[in-house]
Amino acid sequence: MTVPAYLGAVRQIHGVGLTDMARALRVSPSVVRRWARGGLVPSWRHVRTMTSVWGGDADVLALGAALQRFSRTTGVRVEDAVHMIRSGRRTAPQRGRTAVLRDRRQLALPIVP
Repeated sequence: MTVPAYLGAVRQIHGVGLTDMARALRVSPSVVRRWARGGLVPSWRHVRTMTSVWGGDADVLALGAALQRFSRTTGVRVEDAVHMIRSGRRTAPQRGRTAVLRDRRQLALPIVP
């Protein structure tokens, strides 16, 4: 289970808003909003706090957070990362190298006779 899915379930089951979640976790509402959108992955301390307040298994949620972090750094979708784990593959697909941008600005150098 990923963190956005968990937070959505907590909001639906417990009827808790983002500001109430932020107050319970002692973070700003914008951080909880970014967790809910998947743009930010919470730390282990926050994952444990979430599961102690609203229930659930901290290890399963931490695995979902690790999958989110892996997919963000490699560019692989979360579903593909889950498929890689289930299939037993040890390596992620390789992304192509990005071209190195060279600085093409002209420098004005003084002409010395």
